[in-house]
Amino acid sequence: MSENPTIGTSSDEERIRATMSSGLDRLMNVSADRVFADPVRIGDRVVIPAATVEFSGGFGFGGDSESNGGGGGGGHQAGRPVAIIEAGPSGVRVKPVIDFTRIGITVVAAILTIWRASRR
Repeated sequence: MSENPTIGTSSDEERIRATMSSGLDRLMNVSADRVFADPVRIGDRVVIPAATVEFSGGFGFGGDSESNGGGGGGGHQAGRPVAIIEAGPSGVRVKPVIDFTRIGITVVAAILTIWRASRR
């Protein structure tokens, strides 16, 4: 075995660099078009859907004294609707989008937490 083993082939390194570059580009180029959809005209009103967008990620590398090592990474992105903006002759209204699933999960988690705490 060589004293300076090659970590990966150049094509692997190029693929990793391209993936990281693409992910960083998406993170750094967040703009309003990711949050607000195209306006839709309905009669004399204009409706604009609004969302929240979340990005997260991480990576790491490691090794030992035997020149065994590796690395890995991952990421997550999610979006969900949060409001509808309606503009018309009578003014502008913002209507929140209620996420009943999130509310239900929160209520169940709270009930289970209270139940567990009461059993101690």
